[in-house]
Amino acid sequence: MTMAQLGPDALVRTAYIAQQHFIEGKTRIEIAAETGLSRFKIGRILEQAVASGIVRFEIASPSSLDLELSVQLQKAYGLERAIAVNVPAETPEAIQQHLGGTAADLLSEILTDDDVLGLTSGRTVNALARSLRSLPRCEVVQLAGIAGPIQETGIETIRRVSAVAGTRPWTIYAPLIVSDAATAQGLRRQHELMDTFAQFSRVTVAVVAVGSWSPPDSQMVENPALGSQDRDALIARGVRAEVCATLVNDAGRVIEDVDDRCIAIPESQLRRIPHVIAVAGGEAKTQAIRAVLVSGLAHSLITDAATARRLIGMA
Repeated sequence: MTMAQLGPDALVRTAYIAQQHFIEGKTRIEIAAETGLSRFKIGRILEQAVASGIVRFEIASPSSLDLELSVQLQKAYGLERAIAVNVPAETPEAIQQHLGGTAADLLSEILTDDDVLGLTSGRTVNALARSLRSLPRCEVVQLAGIAGPIQETGIETIRRVSAVAGTRPWTIYAPLIVSDAATAQGLRRQHELMDTFAQFSRVTVAVVAVGSWSPPDSQMVENPALGSQDRDALIARGVRAEVCATLVNDAGRVIEDVDDRCIAIPESQLRRIPHVIAVAGGEAKTQAIRAVLVSGLAHSLITDAATARRLIGMA
């Protein structure tokens, strides 16, 4: 029944009962005792109030988040958490700053003293580190070697986050990828790296960047140790994205061609981390993000609203 079909008395009564229940917080039994109607009648009136439009529900979103879009994205990819962030401009700098700030807020909300936090490098993850104001006393572990400029490396990010948490950092003083497997094997035998690699199994929450290979938007793609022939061969193999030096194609299948040359958490251990949060956005990275979500390497995603819409359309 619509509002137009209700008489004046029924309209007033319905509005009163709805106000008492939804605004004043009274139970159906309390309203029934006050009005002399049965609680079943009260229930039918409340249902009619919603169906007729007398009562309308609105979920208010903070200006920085699109809650409805976040829920749609979560359902589209079966994610544990999905957060779609409104950004003032779709420039890389604006996206990195706002996604990093949101990721910092999320970590402050969900981490406990019992957690061990794993982090990769990247401009967005570095923005997270700059935005952090408080954290529990959780240990922080670098998950991959150095890939870019010192201000964006995992080492600098780990130092900043560990300082906020008030704990010691577990760092990797080594490049993300080297020219051959023998060099990588020798580096992994270094005492300091062995100590950090031993922490991978303890990580409970990880925040990871997503690198795009096609179109190129990744420090790993640009790394001179990779070599143009290797790069072209991997792209020809269908590599679309990387997380912690684990390469995946559009179907989410892992490409292992250079795993033996990488100084990073292996895919098998990355998959054993209980909660991996990918933080990435922008049009150029949309297909890479989708590839990572399809691969199952990430359980949650923080991205910008425009990328969230594109991802939903691709699901």
